[in-house]
Amino acid sequence: MKKNVVVSMLIIALAAALLGGATFAWFTDSKQVKATFTTGTIILGENIATPLSISNMAPNDRTDPWKITIANEGTLDLYYRLCFSGSGDLAEVLHVIIDGEDKGTLQEIITAGHIFDEATMRINAGAENHTLTITFHLPAETGNDYQNSTFEGCLTVEATQAKNQQAGYINWGNN
Repeated sequence: MKKNVVVSMLIIALAAALLGGATFAWFTDSKQVKATFTTGTIILGENIATPLSISNMAPNDRTDPWKITIANEGTLDLYYRLCFSGSGDLAEVLHVIIDGEDKGTLQEIITAGHIFDEATMRINAGAENHTLTITFHLPAETGNDYQNSTFEGCLTVEATQAKNQQAGYINWGNN
């Protein structure tokens, strides 16, 4: 008998739920609007500079100007920085001069990791470019310890988006 009462109660509850659900119908409608999201690009131009090879340097020598052109071929404004890497004793005394400003020795730059100036090393999107003039100077006081010394290395230009950066702290990602 308990079983019949329980089954009867379940049937009544189910019927009430179906009836109640049918009486509370609402008119509805929906529309879709297409959304497309596209990321911008950071693309440096291919031909930054010609390879550089200087030999037979003597104290107080200054190289001929080496022109580097950094082109922004992407769709986002970018910041760029210069990174030197390499090895050789000459890095300890060979100075890097960019646009007339002594940036220190190659070794100092390698140790620091890069050369970057937030105010000047920004290029707007749309095929804008910056041309830098780099010279290398072997100071007059370079002693005999550096005779027949070398430095062999690379200059790397790294770029990151300028948009959404915090002033004073630029995020270079995984470069």
